[in-house]
Amino acid sequence: MADTRLLVCNCQKSMPLDGARIATAIGQSEPLPVHTELCGSQLSTVLDALGGTTPVRIACTQEAALFTEAADEIEGAVDLSFVNIRERAGWCAPDADPNPKIAALLAMAAYPSKPAGLTTLESDGICLVIGPGQTAIDAATKLAERLSVTLVLTDADDIVLPSQRPFGIAKGVVRKAEGHLGGFKVTLNGYAELLPSARATAEFALARDGASADCDVIVDLTGGTALFPPSARRDGYLRADPGNAAAVSEALFLASDLVGTFEKPLYVSYDAEICAHSRSGKTGCRNCLDVCPTGAITPDEDHVAISAAVCAGCGSCHAVCPTGAASYAYPERGDLLAQVQIALGVYRGAGGKAP
Repeated sequence: MADTRLLVCNCQKSMPLDGARIATAIGQSEPLPVHTELCGSQLSTVLDALGGTTPVRIACTQEAALFTEAADEIEGAVDLSFVNIRERAGWCAPDADPNPKIAALLAMAAYPSKPAGLTTLESDGICLVIGPGQTAIDAATKLAERLSVTLVLTDADDIVLPSQRPFGIAKGVVRKAEGHLGGFKVTLNGYAELLPSARATAEFALARDGASADCDVIVDLTGGTALFPPSARRDGYLRADPGNAAAVSEALFLASDLVGTFEKPLYVSYDAEICAHSRSGKTGCRNCLDVCPTGAITPDEDHVAISAAVCAGCGSCHAVCPTGAASYAYPERGDLLAQVQIALGVYRGAGGKAP
């Protein structure tokens, strides 16, 4: 905590903060100044701290955007982080004392957890839009300004073909989809490309089954069964009801930014040497395969393969693995236990009775 300057605010006196008591609980020798409006009349305090030499942590997340913008305008600004004490503790019952919990939250935020290992996902902005009629055409037209779009119509009736076609148009039905952001593979039945000679009505080439398409992003406007169920959600797969204009607009907004390199935590570590999945072609343990909700785990000869790009970090594989071959890597167990111990110790040290 000594390596970071902590700024706390009682949010226009809506929280009964005791700066001296909190400081003692978190191990600071001097009472902690309690501000009333760091995001307004006392913003200069934040600016002065950001221009110093010590990293700054502000006990407010609601105005994080404001403080971050202020830091961006200061050349050589120190590192800035945030912790939420208001919704998580300060705004409690009128007769409750929030200070022990606030002290515990501040102490936990100061604990230096081991950084997550990272994998990267690359997206070139190749986008597949799937949906019916004019809604899908209008959506593809908007996205084509930012992404490289291909449109697959599930219903080509009553559509107005654009006079210029900045994207490919076909019709078909998705039979199967797999993959992740930057690496989707879609298989379609009834796939037929729009004939360039089509005039008043859409005319298509001879349809075929089993056509495949690779893309980085999928925008699903079919309104039917999701290509990936909620338990197997995928980064880069955006779905909206075609009858809900607001939902469609939100999906297009999110899709338009999915270009570039994205980092994702490595949630699970895997030791194939102690995996009990199979030996000599004889299947043994299938626990992780049976419980993984996202389909991130697949058989790989005598072992299994865990796709970091698909894994959502639920930890189910770690919970059922009998040998420890699949273990939760982020957040680490040691970090979680350390944070719990810190929270309990500081909470009781600040006078808390029932953590």
